[in-house]
Amino acid sequence: MEINFTKRYALALMLIALLSTGTLYIVEFALKASDFTALIVNKSAKQRMYSQRIASFSQQYYRCTYIKQNCSDHATVQLILEEAIHEMRQANNTLSSGNIKKDVEINLSTTMSEIYFGDINLKKRVNDYLDLAKKLTQTQTQEEALEILDHLLLVSNPLLVDLNAAVYQYQKEGEENIANIRYLEIFAWLLTLFTLLIEVIFIFQPMANAIKLFIQNERSHKERLEQEIKIRTHSLEQANQKLIYNASHDPLTGLNNRFNFERELGNILSNYHLNNVPFSVLMLDIDWFKKINDTYGHNVGDHVLKELSTLLSAAIRTEDSAYRTGGEEFVIILNRISKLDAIKKAEEIRHSVENYTFSCDGYIFNITISCGVYHSQCIEAQDVHEVMKLVDDALYKAKHLGRNRIVLGELYVPTVL
Repeated sequence: MEINFTKRYALALMLIALLSTGTLYIVEFALKASDFTALIVNKSAKQRMYSQRIASFSQQYYRCTYIKQNCSDHATVQLILEEAIHEMRQANNTLSSGNIKKDVEINLSTTMSEIYFGDINLKKRVNDYLDLAKKLTQTQTQEEALEILDHLLLVSNPLLVDLNAAVYQYQKEGEENIANIRYLEIFAWLLTLFTLLIEVIFIFQPMANAIKLFIQNERSHKERLEQEIKIRTHSLEQANQKLIYNASHDPLTGLNNRFNFERELGNILSNYHLNNVPFSVLMLDIDWFKKINDTYGHNVGDHVLKELSTLLSAAIRTEDSAYRTGGEEFVIILNRISKLDAIKKAEEIRHSVENYTFSCDGYIFNITISCGVYHSQCIEAQDVHEVMKLVDDALYKAKHLGRNRIVLGELYVPTVL
């Protein structure tokens, strides 16, 4: 009896070892198939992406080379175009030959062979397309370059349609292969379950309850981990959103901070240089703000800053932006506005602040502001720092002339009462 039990036990262990080995092989095979499918779909998708990039940068290369329009770095555009040509050619050779990577080679399906070498003839069309793009970079005359570019753009869309069809076909074949492997996995799983069931009945019955409890504990532990991961992920997302907001906004007033100001002013300045869209920058400073802090305390000073921020936000249009750039200094960008309207808006803001009654901690008082104004039609600045210098000088002049007024550029603008 003892010998018989030992034989059964040894047989059970041998079956478990064989099933484990077979399952491991299937899992490894499935993982390799999945990785291979992802690799080939990704490579074909990259080929599709490079075809679009080549069309786009071919146009940009033509504009840079012959029209001299919207191009700051001709060499960079040519380099990107040539790299895209090289990468797409490599991808085309790889996919059409089946040599996906080192030591990995596949036989193209009948459908894929038809796509690459049949009526669609994708391999040759891709090479012809790349030859056109390469020839564009080697032309010497604008007329020849324009002819090549027109031809390239003409074949670009039909080629993109067939490249897209190739991507979907690779994806479809990969999914079919994975589905077949899954059937094999299910079969191995069922065989394993049946074998284990026989072993449990005849050998491991005393361990059945322990195994059941172990599985329940594992499932419960997994659910707890998943729940914890969801909670932590949500917390991290909220924390990241808060960090992003805090990095770009003033914590006291909620207005955009100096970092946002310089970035957005740079965009507006670029738009002005490209499209001649007029804009204005107002730099505001609270007159005698230190006296407010010294007289009423910093709590009242903070209240004044927040109230003033509310006044400024209410005074500007939806296309304008207000910023607190430091201390009692505020900046407003007025987009798409004439010089006269910018001066008028600055005066409206100055009047509204002068006539507003501040009330905090039992103190009631009024304040005034000084304002420097920069407008793109008066002085054409080349960069953000030059704009800031001009508007800061104008603000300094407003304070020097007695405060509670605005100054445009180097010219003093009388206060409109």
